[in-house]
Amino acid sequence: MKKKLFKLALVLAILFAASMLYLNKKMEEQKDPYNVSSVLDDKGVKLYKRGFRLLEEQLATYIKEHYSGVSKIEFSPIFVQGGDGQTLFSANIVFSIYDKNQNKAYVGGAIGDITYPTYDNVWDVRMDFNGLDEEIIELRTSDKKLIDVSDFQHLPPEAKLKVSDKVDENLEALIQDKQIEGIKKDAKGSANSDVVYNDEIKKGDEREWR
Repeated sequence: MKKKLFKLALVLAILFAASMLYLNKKMEEQKDPYNVSSVLDDKGVKLYKRGFRLLEEQLATYIKEHYSGVSKIEFSPIFVQGGDGQTLFSANIVFSIYDKNQNKAYVGGAIGDITYPTYDNVWDVRMDFNGLDEEIIELRTSDKKLIDVSDFQHLPPEAKLKVSDKVDENLEALIQDKQIEGIKKDAKGSANSDVVYNDEIKKGDEREWR
């Protein structure tokens, strides 16, 4: 009888602890609607921070090496959506680009009737864990293939973009729309332009950053 009571008490204690953890989690989410703990654990946060940091470096390097007239490139936080059991998890970034007169334009968004794509975990960077619980990070290259960059903290030369239709079409539209001036695609590049990387992860939509 005592054993049964002990087992019952143990089960009730475990259920109570689990419910308290759940309630605390919900309270934290209500206090901070941008909190991502409900969709990414600490291990996942570390993976996404590193993966998107490599993607940001890939994009910034391409612009600095292929466009002149750029004074600064600034990245948004990593925005995550879904993962609530009803909608699929997704994560994406956008960035802004400044010309020499400090005019600022957003890359990844609507210009007139055309919406240009953001940079996400579906096409641009793939992240996962292997059977040994090790990080897997792959970046999309100019030939549309994925290259493994899991072992690198910074962008390796083989992951550099030689051409990017996605970036080029968006920047050309911003130039034509006169949102930025004096920026053009050429071999001189903008080696001295500043880059503001961002590895903050938050729930929400990239439009909040604009």
